[in-house]
Amino acid sequence: MRTHLPTAMTATRRLSQRVAWRSSWLEFSALVLITVALVNCLDRPYNQPPMLAALLAVPPALAGIGAATVRRPLGYGAVSLLAAIAIAAKPTLYAGWLPGATIFTVVVITAVATAGTAINVRQEQRIAEVRSVAEAAQRAVLRPPPPRLGPLGFDVVYVAAAAEAKVGGDLYEAVATGKHGIRVIMGDVRGKGLGAVELATDVLGMFREQAHDACTLAELATRLDAGLGRGLGRHEEFVTALLVEIDPESGRTSIFNCGHPAPLLIPAARADEAGARRVSLLEVPAPAPPLGLLGLGDCSDAQLWHALQPDDQLLLYTDGVTEARDAKRAFYPLPERVSVLAAKAAASQAAGKPVLKPVTSVGGRQGQSQGLLDLVRADLHKHVGAPLDDDAALLLVQAPAVWPAAQIPTAPARATA
Repeated sequence: MRTHLPTAMTATRRLSQRVAWRSSWLEFSALVLITVALVNCLDRPYNQPPMLAALLAVPPALAGIGAATVRRPLGYGAVSLLAAIAIAAKPTLYAGWLPGATIFTVVVITAVATAGTAINVRQEQRIAEVRSVAEAAQRAVLRPPPPRLGPLGFDVVYVAAAAEAKVGGDLYEAVATGKHGIRVIMGDVRGKGLGAVELATDVLGMFREQAHDACTLAELATRLDAGLGRGLGRHEEFVTALLVEIDPESGRTSIFNCGHPAPLLIPAARADEAGARRVSLLEVPAPAPPLGLLGLGDCSDAQLWHALQPDDQLLLYTDGVTEARDAKRAFYPLPERVSVLAAKAAASQAAGKPVLKPVTSVGGRQGQSQGLLDLVRADLHKHVGAPLDDDAALLLVQAPAVWPAAQIPTAPARATA
């Protein structure tokens, strides 16, 4: 499974640069403030009070905001304290109360900022430990599908959320069954944290077992809903899911939607086609309720049949992709961007150039599907301009150049007397 590590490293580097810039700006501002207060108070006449001395309590207070260690508020407090002592050492008519009050205030503010920073650091460490456990559990649950199941190619990209966001409950799986073709699930658990990961584990476990036995996708959804309903008392959550069944011989595809974003159909490129590809959403007439709430609605129109053509691609995703926002709070336009990026990936493949990085599909040939997901992932991060607020998963299914059923020769007709 390919994750977002290259892009995340870039985003983390940019975030570190912004934090370093803010830290430098804070240090410069504090130095200017201390210098101004020190010069003003030391250059005052004997009968004028050091009014600006109170500003020396500001740097340690600001240093405690977002500090990663207690050294920053302690350091700022020490510098401010030295400046306050220097001001108090100068003879003045007000030496009895104002300089002493300034020293006391600086000491108190520094102590409070240091204590608050220490508490915040411990809390962040605990949150990081819990998140690391959740991420480890999630990686163990989300096994990447094999590059190929029968004639179908598979590729997946999982984009983790920002470090301060809770781990999500995105899930996906592809299973080759003996009687029902190749079945795929893409789902998203409502909620975050270890509870969402646990619920995703339950759904994936049930899917891997029930996908071989359920006769139809509707029956499979009902079994998943029934098994999920027994454990909802622990979480009070539900799961949106998209169930897909593909006949590996003919490409006949069935889609059952339980409140999940509709998949994108990316048709095969035509010889006379130039520019953006025409992609479309495979929307069922009326989606069923999510798993866990399936019995509360009508599921009669939640299924759609489609004939997947040779070299077509089917893109499944979670709402972490389509609900990603840019600085202007605009959602990521996945269909529009995929139509452009699919043409770009096809052009790169035709030119024999790798897309973003060298990738190889089964058989040693560079794969368009992997290049497309790389482009979508990079474009998504470019749209957001920062780490995502929610986890996002994309699963791409690649149809073969020729379906096996089309390769079976037909027997010649016998001549009749």
